[in-house]
Amino acid sequence: FWLKLSFSMAGTVPLPAVDTGRNVLITAVEPVDDKPNKPPQLSVYRVEEAEITPVDPEGTHSPLPQTIPTGKVLTNIVNNLDFEGWTDRAKKVWFDYFKSDHSQYVISDAFWYCICKDFKPGSHVDMEEKLYDRISQNYVALFQKVAYSRKDFFFRRYYDAISQAVLFSMFLAYPKSRVKFTDEFRRDLMLRFAKWTTGIEPEFVDTSHWKLNLGGGDVLQSTQTTQASGKLHLSEVTKSGALMGRQRESLARRAPRPVQQLRYSPLVEHFLKKKRYHSSNLIQPLSMALTSAEDRCKLMDEKHAVLVDRATKARHESQEMLDKYVLFEKELKAEERDIAKKIQKAKKKLEIRRKEVLRLEAHEFANYLVSLNLLQRAET
Repeated sequence: FWLKLSFSMAGTVPLPAVDTGRNVLITAVEPVDDKPNKPPQLSVYRVEEAEITPVDPEGTHSPLPQTIPTGKVLTNIVNNLDFEGWTDRAKKVWFDYFKSDHSQYVISDAFWYCICKDFKPGSHVDMEEKLYDRISQNYVALFQKVAYSRKDFFFRRYYDAISQAVLFSMFLAYPKSRVKFTDEFRRDLMLRFAKWTTGIEPEFVDTSHWKLNLGGGDVLQSTQTTQASGKLHLSEVTKSGALMGRQRESLARRAPRPVQQLRYSPLVEHFLKKKRYHSSNLIQPLSMALTSAEDRCKLMDEKHAVLVDRATKARHESQEMLDKYVLFEKELKAEERDIAKKIQKAKKKLEIRRKEVLRLEAHEFANYLVSLNLLQRAET
């Protein structure tokens, strides 16, 4: 996937010697020596109050605040990443590239770019452009430094690592603004740096593996976020007829597959435009239809939530009907028993009356019937 920049820029940076030790344990790294041209920020605890110094056109990067333990931050990041069963030596090789000067320059400028872009929107547009120029320059230098056979291995995890570095730096530099660094903000960081470095925004972004342990446990988990859980409330789904219609319309077809032009990542393309390399057009763009799976999965989750709610309601209704049937059955049996008792009493009375009639003489019974007939006529 990674494009060969050798068509556009001549020369490469030789790779440093790699330690071939088998047992490798990464503990800490030394941060890049920052230029002493920026005074330390005193008593700045909120990201909105961060002091944005002008970008030095001759400088390599804008240093991070001095309160950030860069070495511990980078160590936490490499320990958070999943290297899919790679050896400790491969992990050390990746970490050597990640802690290199150009990589830390990218992290530093990305830190200030995100502050200007996300927390001071519209106030430092010129600085955002200058920072982006320098980020692209340092990124291309890092791209050249990584061996061709290791580019996939390194850059596959690089945007995740940059996102963690920026978040951890903000988290430590501005403790009173930690409630603003929500899961949604972390997701936006991942999407931004993934787009910058690969040209593609990943469909599914997971930040659950991010942990910042400075010796007292994970401080990220101890901070309460203000982002909603993102799960759809069942009652809201059932009340929304428009949502159901959109689900049926969207799920009836296959997921959309917009065509994208893949050529250079935005950082590399920006660098080539700035340098105006004539050979940059040697690589032709590649058209690829990429499936937008995330929106479809969200609709599937919403549909599943509706089905679960319907199943729960159906179970409750069936249980209510069953309870009503059992109660009705009990009442019916009680009524049957009462009727049976009444019939039994009526039978006993008839039997007693029959015996009494049989004991009396026939003319007395006839007189009784005549008297009853006369009484009925008198009443009418």
